[in-house]
Amino acid sequence: MPLRPRLYQQLLLFAVAALALTAGWSLVDQPAEFAVAAPHTITRRPHPFDPDWLEVQNILRNKCTQCHRAGTDRTDFTTYQSLIEAKQDGEDKIVVPGDPKDSVLYSYVAWNVNAKGGSDLPDSPEMPPEKHEWLSAGQLATVKRWIENGALQYCLPQTCNITPLMESDFPSARQCAGCHPKQYEEWSRSMHAYAQHSPVFEAFNLTLVERTGGTIGTFCSRCHTPIGTALGENESVRNVHRSQLSMEGVSCVVCHRRSHRQYKSSGRVTIDPGSLEEVCVYGPFDDPVSKDHHAHKAAGLPYIKSSQFCGECHDVTNPAGVRLEEAFSEWQNSPAARQGVTCQSCHMGEDPGIPTPDHERPLGVAAVLEDVAESKLPQRRLTDHTFAGPDYSLLPDTEFPHRLDWMYEQDYRDEKNLTPYQQATLRDLRKRNREQLDKATELRHRLLRNSMKMDVAAPLCAKPGEKIGIAVDVSSLITGHNIPTGFTAERQVWVHIEVRDHQDRLVFASGDLDSNGDLRDDHSHDVLTGKAAIDFHLMNFQSKFVALTNKGTERSVVISVNRHLMPVNVLRPAPFPSASFGRPPTFRVSKGSLRPLETRTKVFPVVMPPCVGPCTVSVKLNFRHLPPSLLDHIGTPHLKHLLEIVEIESHQSVIEVTP
Repeated sequence: MPLRPRLYQQLLLFAVAALALTAGWSLVDQPAEFAVAAPHTITRRPHPFDPDWLEVQNILRNKCTQCHRAGTDRTDFTTYQSLIEAKQDGEDKIVVPGDPKDSVLYSYVAWNVNAKGGSDLPDSPEMPPEKHEWLSAGQLATVKRWIENGALQYCLPQTCNITPLMESDFPSARQCAGCHPKQYEEWSRSMHAYAQHSPVFEAFNLTLVERTGGTIGTFCSRCHTPIGTALGENESVRNVHRSQLSMEGVSCVVCHRRSHRQYKSSGRVTIDPGSLEEVCVYGPFDDPVSKDHHAHKAAGLPYIKSSQFCGECHDVTNPAGVRLEEAFSEWQNSPAARQGVTCQSCHMGEDPGIPTPDHERPLGVAAVLEDVAESKLPQRRLTDHTFAGPDYSLLPDTEFPHRLDWMYEQDYRDEKNLTPYQQATLRDLRKRNREQLDKATELRHRLLRNSMKMDVAAPLCAKPGEKIGIAVDVSSLITGHNIPTGFTAERQVWVHIEVRDHQDRLVFASGDLDSNGDLRDDHSHDVLTGKAAIDFHLMNFQSKFVALTNKGTERSVVISVNRHLMPVNVLRPAPFPSASFGRPPTFRVSKGSLRPLETRTKVFPVVMPPCVGPCTVSVKLNFRHLPPSLLDHIGTPHLKHLLEIVEIESHQSVIEVTP
């Protein structure tokens, strides 16, 4: 029976190998044309791939492309191709692949970043010109490594049918800062920039994720970091593991890269991806100047000036049908809506809380271009991107609003190990951040005091032991929404009243705080444990979550998911149209807020002391954006000392107790 061809070949190769071993042949000693080697496993393809390019591109965008862009007399750094082909003065190449020393780019940004003695590098780089933007040690190492490895571009193979979204698809707010410094500075101190940074939000979100068994998904985080959600960061990612871009929260492109009306709520918005040079940026102006001055593509979008635009994120209904936030719904039913006063009129004006018509806004240029005289740019009616609201930062002044690049690489708290440059820039950062936070505080306080007023009516005299009434009127001064609004279960607006006799002994009190700093209501731990009496006369405009118990009664709860009464910790969509009722049958929000222009009156019953003499009456209208009990429930009690009580208005008077 003849041998099969394949078997014959194998026997022949075996015989040759045996003969070679017997004869003492060595394949290693043979010429290359006679050598035999194992076949390779992966065929090299002409596919440029270097992940360092993405970081280098990010550095260039944030620090260089304000000046180095197409259409100017500077070298264009906006694309990989223009950077690789660029030359200085037509001779020296900006980037020499494989040779950082001969690359103009590296020689311009390199400096003695670690302050080493005897270093050949200069103590300061030629670029960037701004000291706080000098490249950190890690950034310099990345640029050098990228050039040494051939200065390759990062790109996906042509066989990849789906291109994943990456950080390079969304411009950072820092990239916008170069031409829009005013808007960037205002935004950086805003709660839009703080949205994902907030330690309270992070803890609150993780608490809800735990109590719903993770079924809540990105329902909360998609509002606070839309870019991070688009990049695939899930709801359980801690802030220390999120990208710097996603930590910008509601950044410039979140609002200015929405090309059409979306008519959705609960933060379900889409953002057009693409580099700053590729994708259009939408704003309030119908006559953009992008073509005339080689800036990014721009177009007017009237929708961005409407309240509906804000309502896409500031009306929130959870999957079970609970209306958690109703700021936009309140506006729709308000006098402001009927008068054509939008959210932007009050929250983006010079005097927060007071409507500012467009024609009364200050004039100025919307952008600053280095190669264009300001006189050649059109004058615009400018808005304030601080977006003044009731919240504020609970972070250290080294963490918000601004942070330096080197602080992501080194522990800035260990001052002994900081270089002189790091110590100096850290001092400058603290000063800058404190100035920014002070401006934000001033605007926040002005907003609150423009929103409400209080009137007190008390008798001038009374008899010993007489029961009198002290009437307190609290009025809303705004036409746009309730006070407080937003996530109203967090906000507290209350009246604190005290009456003391002539020996400063307490006669009557309401609105005072327990040992934990809470109001003496059904959320007070001291009240629940019997250490303090409940405040039956409390005048508080806070809304609260109310759950239906298994006994058929309702109970106020702190967290918006009532796990201890509903043991199945899964948040399911409502099995019936909750929108028809405004809520599911087992859970609701009990609104205590003040309607637009409403006045609410409460008469506090006070029994005069038996002794004769003057009694002092002290009444305060207070605001607090978070109650201490909430911080206890979400595991952040260490932040309670940072809670601020804003005194909106106060009243002092005397009641004479006469025989």
